[in-house]
Amino acid sequence: MARRFLLLSLAFVLAMSTAFAAAPPAAKPAPAKRGAFTLDHLLTLSSISQLSWSADGRQLAFVVSAPDTAENSNNQDLWLLDLPEGRVTRLTRHPKNDFGPTFSPYGDTLAFIANRATGDDPKSAIWMMSLRGGEPWAFGSTDESVSEVEWSPDGRWLAYVKLDTLPKQVREWRKKKWDHVVEDERLQYPSLWVTEVAGGKPRRLTSNEHVSSVRWSPDSKRIAFLVNPTGKADDENKTDLAIVPVEGGAERKLGVIGAPFAWSPDGKWLAWAGGSDRKKHVEKSDLRVVSSSGGTPVNLTASFDEDAKEPAWSPGSDTLYFHSAQGVTTVLAAVSRTGGPGTLGVDLDAEAGVPVVAGDGRVAWVQSSAAAPSEVWVADRAGLPGRRMTGINAGIADLTLGATRAVQWTSTDRVEVEGLLLRPAGARPNAPLKTLVLLHGGPYTARYALGFQALPQYFAAHGYQVFMPNFRSSGGYGTAFMQRQRSDWGFQDWQDVASGVDSLVKWGLADGRRLGVYGGSYGGYLSAWAITQTDRFDAACVLAGAVDLPALFGQSDVHQYRAFEFEGYPWETPDLWRRSSPITHILDAKTPTLIIIGENDARIPYPQGQQLYTALVNLGVPAEFAHYPREGHGLREPRHRADQTTRMLRWFDRWMR
Repeated sequence: MARRFLLLSLAFVLAMSTAFAAAPPAAKPAPAKRGAFTLDHLLTLSSISQLSWSADGRQLAFVVSAPDTAENSNNQDLWLLDLPEGRVTRLTRHPKNDFGPTFSPYGDTLAFIANRATGDDPKSAIWMMSLRGGEPWAFGSTDESVSEVEWSPDGRWLAYVKLDTLPKQVREWRKKKWDHVVEDERLQYPSLWVTEVAGGKPRRLTSNEHVSSVRWSPDSKRIAFLVNPTGKADDENKTDLAIVPVEGGAERKLGVIGAPFAWSPDGKWLAWAGGSDRKKHVEKSDLRVVSSSGGTPVNLTASFDEDAKEPAWSPGSDTLYFHSAQGVTTVLAAVSRTGGPGTLGVDLDAEAGVPVVAGDGRVAWVQSSAAAPSEVWVADRAGLPGRRMTGINAGIADLTLGATRAVQWTSTDRVEVEGLLLRPAGARPNAPLKTLVLLHGGPYTARYALGFQALPQYFAAHGYQVFMPNFRSSGGYGTAFMQRQRSDWGFQDWQDVASGVDSLVKWGLADGRRLGVYGGSYGGYLSAWAITQTDRFDAACVLAGAVDLPALFGQSDVHQYRAFEFEGYPWETPDLWRRSSPITHILDAKTPTLIIIGENDARIPYPQGQQLYTALVNLGVPAEFAHYPREGHGLREPRHRADQTTRMLRWFDRWMR
């Protein structure tokens, strides 16, 4: 139908141009030329998070994180959406971070976390701001940093998370540079505190455990939170859900694997999405509910063949909602609290964050599409597609962007695999283009969705096609696809990628003589694996990628997950660890490779990049190693990000001619 309409339209245009040939129309001004997506656009994109509704559902506070290229920093400020008129206001403009907004019950005041103190060691603290106008003010004072604050529904209390007081002797030692670190020694925990808003002595409700995600019960009598014995990334499966009375008393743990959760509006239930076996580090995430008074959790999504995500309750406490990954798109899923089959709502044709439901039923979330970066979206009720309410990144709409589409192919084991193909603006529909293969991190449950992809758009603006395969272990394709065979790093996942590249070349969409590969984290690992498995790529870039898995076990901050993956510790199953290590096969590497890593990366530490670089140089393979001070697992400082982006482009331009 679309092709027939196009042919009729062309015939109509040709007929009209002939009919009016004797009387040419008046000249019209040429349309303004749309600009390309540049490095400046990439560096200045803002992100949106921490959506918080007022009690009446008429106001939504949120946090915008905006890069400051002049100061080489990223700054968080508070913004406000007023409904129904849709007015958007920036509330704070402080050079230091403001975050964690929480409304007073009447919606006239916000409490939030800010670091506006001066001195040698300023601490984050609780601040308040009247929405009627005026400057923010500090709420009391604390001796150590505050990381969360939550206003009770009745307005009487503030619950907050504060680091325990560092012993005076230790503070004095550190001033004199007796600042040694003892591994696994914990001198401070982030603990739960409460204080009355009208004044009173703060009280600590927990001790000697790591507290986060504080949430009040609707009746303001109890506080639920996530608790972990250490707070270490390696102990994620030890997280529990706990409840404590605000007036004090024993903390009650629920005995579950804790994850971000929500109280039901009637206060009777807690819901979250997660696993159930602490010994498993790769497991389907199911939506679970438990009575707030105790009992056995109920799995509501056992028959749902996809991961459940962080849920939101309906105002009537009878339904739970979450955004479900479905292939490369996102769909709102609804599940009854009493169980039964879940239902899938409207296809957003986008990537969407956690839905947040207001007391009047309105729903807000953060959404981006292939041609539009993240903005706040709101629907009058769950299940509606919603409408965009902010224009934080509105300038991107005026640019000429590459076009993104989904592609499917059959892998080596006859399983269908899907990915995204971003082609440069103006490219002929079926022309074979020079292609960069972008491999995602994770790997479990991660995927490339129809959200905005800034770095691929930058490469597309410079003539590159970017192929983003959702290889085995990606989310959105069912539990069996996600829970791939253990200890299989570099095997079926790589075959999924290689067969996808083969398909693009076969279809005449990719130029098989001009191919590059890159990725970060697990995508960095898989890029390092690629250069040891094939010489088809003209260039590669390994960002924070592991190459020596047995060595990584001792270097990284995550151990138990990898021991689960490889069915034992490195000294128990050494052959499995070695066979999936790119360094084991490094003699086969021929591809010019750029290696990038943060010097403070705890997940994939610096020696992994150094080892790959040293091996390639000694083998005579062209290599370059860029490492960035102060950076962790992924670069944050704008100047470092600018260098990484331009360095990658130069590398691919150099080798993919």
